[in-house]
Amino acid sequence: MAPEKILVFAGTYEGHALAEYFDQRDWNLRADFCVATEYGTEVFSDIKGISIIEGRLNQAAMEKLLLSGTYGLVIDATHPYADLVTENIRAACKTACVEYVRLLRRESFFDYPGVVAVDSAKEAAAYLVGTEGKILLTTGSKELSKYGELADRVVARVLPSVESLRLCEETGIPVKHIICMQGPFTKEMNLATMKQYGCKWLVTKNTGKPGGFDDKVKLCEDGYQVVVIGRPQAETGLSLSEVIERVEAFYGK
Repeated sequence: MAPEKILVFAGTYEGHALAEYFDQRDWNLRADFCVATEYGTEVFSDIKGISIIEGRLNQAAMEKLLLSGTYGLVIDATHPYADLVTENIRAACKTACVEYVRLLRRESFFDYPGVVAVDSAKEAAAYLVGTEGKILLTTGSKELSKYGELADRVVARVLPSVESLRLCEETGIPVKHIICMQGPFTKEMNLATMKQYGCKWLVTKNTGKPGGFDDKVKLCEDGYQVVVIGRPQAETGLSLSEVIERVEAFYGK
């Protein structure tokens, strides 16, 4: 008998949207959701009956999970910048001969004179070393160490988790410059934060509209400078509606 369950590697926005879809159809028992952290589990706390697998999995652990024969379809709904995780999921699916589907968040188009486009956090930090003014960093906590030389200028807006605070402390960011909040945020909220902390620069990733990118880059309209870190690699994948169509086909609906 063919495996009847779906395994979803979930980020926050896309993973939660899929979980809501399963919940509306009472399909929670037919899908498992993998999240990396306790915070990831909390994101799904409003959805009852969902099965969560918590913890960071390397490729070998993913392969072991898939080789159990439980799953017939894997949906990669991880963050668009989690390129190593996506690479591991793809490789594990290939080894286990399980169908792989990438749920890809679309990038946003932007064309503002105040935008500086770079390829990585390292490049963003190198560029900002030659500038003046405080920096609102909105790219998460994982690559904070790249900005160590700029720690006294950085205001870090990170997820409200113990790990985020630890990484801020290790980077040397002053406590008064740490903002623990979950987005996405409106342009008005971003503008208020820039004004309150006296920031001139904002650093972001192109996380698309669901990630609040559009409301960050619009700060250029108010005279602020925005540094945009490009996605790590060009990807192909399906939209949320296309993935839902594939799920319904998998379940024969």
